[in-house]
Amino acid sequence: MNYTCSLLIFTSTFLLLFKTRVMLKLIIFFAIVSSVFCGKLSEEFDAERAEMCGRSLTPEKPSSNPPDDKVPWAMAINYVQGRDNGTEYYGSSILVSARHVVAPGFMAIRETDNTFKQWVWADETIVDFATCQENKMEIPKKVLKKLKIWISICQDVEQCGTHIARSVIQGWYLGNCQPGEVPFGILLLEISSNVPQNEPFFVPVCLPAEKKPLFIGDAVHFDSLDVKNGKTLITSVPAKIQKCGANIGRFVQSVCSTRESCVQGRAGTLVKKIDGRETGVAVLYNYEAGCKNDHYVSIGFFKDDLCSLAGICKTTTEPVETSSKQSLQFLLATVFVILFL
Repeated sequence: MNYTCSLLIFTSTFLLLFKTRVMLKLIIFFAIVSSVFCGKLSEEFDAERAEMCGRSLTPEKPSSNPPDDKVPWAMAINYVQGRDNGTEYYGSSILVSARHVVAPGFMAIRETDNTFKQWVWADETIVDFATCQENKMEIPKKVLKKLKIWISICQDVEQCGTHIARSVIQGWYLGNCQPGEVPFGILLLEISSNVPQNEPFFVPVCLPAEKKPLFIGDAVHFDSLDVKNGKTLITSVPAKIQKCGANIGRFVQSVCSTRESCVQGRAGTLVKKIDGRETGVAVLYNYEAGCKNDHYVSIGFFKDDLCSLAGICKTTTEPVETSSKQSLQFLLATVFVILFL
């Protein structure tokens, strides 16, 4: 649930204290609204996402940092590891819908030693493997509080503002959940409210239609962050898919690549142009010196989970009968009918 959803639920609960006919009508209305704007995307909103995703910007005034226009889906993420305040880290995440972000799994979950038999969440609480079903596990609320998404990291304040952040209110770890293995997966995070609508510099990346959209030798680019002179910069460097080396642990969701230049320590996402759209295909797990044999987690491998958990399902752009604007008009008409008829 996002902030709006939480407010709607609180309001509905409060209204339950009153048994008047009007109050009961309001409860019905809030239930309808929350079903549209909370959690999973509706089919209509998912269709809009599919229509706009993966389109780089072509503004009249180019950004002072060119990757800002090329990679409008780049987000930053703060994550804290350790009990209480812990140690704060700063890395890269990627926008996949107006209210969902994908980030590396290690930002919320990790192994405790080289045996990999015990995993812990970011707050040092022990992971209960029994809660992982079919390679997905809901992230505890206390851990979510240690995450924050920064959505305004482009350099031109007049375009995207500054220091605009969203808390994370729901999330899942998607990956292997076997004791004795590393937690090799991604995070699917729902933020507290949608990124600003009708703002062209916040564009979600597309997601693959196939579980394995990559082949050895494919040209991709690595979208990430760098920090120079106290400034966070969006970066995008060419990369190429390659066979994983023998020294890298192989999983069915493994992807490997080499990069032309190495931006270390900020995580990042491999993006490939598919059918003319920029499509997020893999999230960095770790890299070797020189970034010549990086190891990634496939995003496409979890396409079914992204659909069932977040409603990010549509991969084509056929027109649909109902748009979000029409949905709002429908909601206004609904509240009129409920309250006054």
